[in-house]
Amino acid sequence: MKKNIPKGFMPFLGAVLFLAALAVGQGVLQTQSHDTLDGVVIDLLKTDVDNNIATLRFKVRNTGPSNQSWQFNYENCYIIDEANQKKYYPLKDADGLYIAGPVYDKNNGGRFWFDLPAGGTKGIWIKFPQPSDNPETISIFLPGVSPFEEVKLRSSS
Repeated sequence: MKKNIPKGFMPFLGAVLFLAALAVGQGVLQTQSHDTLDGVVIDLLKTDVDNNIATLRFKVRNTGPSNQSWQFNYENCYIIDEANQKKYYPLKDADGLYIAGPVYDKNNGGRFWFDLPAGGTKGIWIKFPQPSDNPETISIFLPGVSPFEEVKLRSSS
């Protein structure tokens, strides 16, 4: 039995699939591998600046075949304005906790410590002060991960 596919449908379908793949690919600004956890990669998703606060969003992915556990203190995260040689740490709230998440516990101002099953993901967000000299790019440092370099901060407004 022969099925009739309207003429022009296949190029249309190809264009739709191409645009969908392009849209998904634009969601990741940079990807870095964890230095010691096999199969764990970290995607930088967003770098928004609003009201002098930079919000960075990441997705941690376990692409390996086994479960992994990753822990770090938010106090060990920072961004660097390399052009002006300035280092910035995450913002804290009135109780001395880092404005970041998810938070496993409040040790040292807040700690990320979560299991990542094989094929699993976990989101992370961290708020920093906007670099005062408005650099073109920054570098982002998370414990155990190669730096995200030459990252542009994007204004939300």
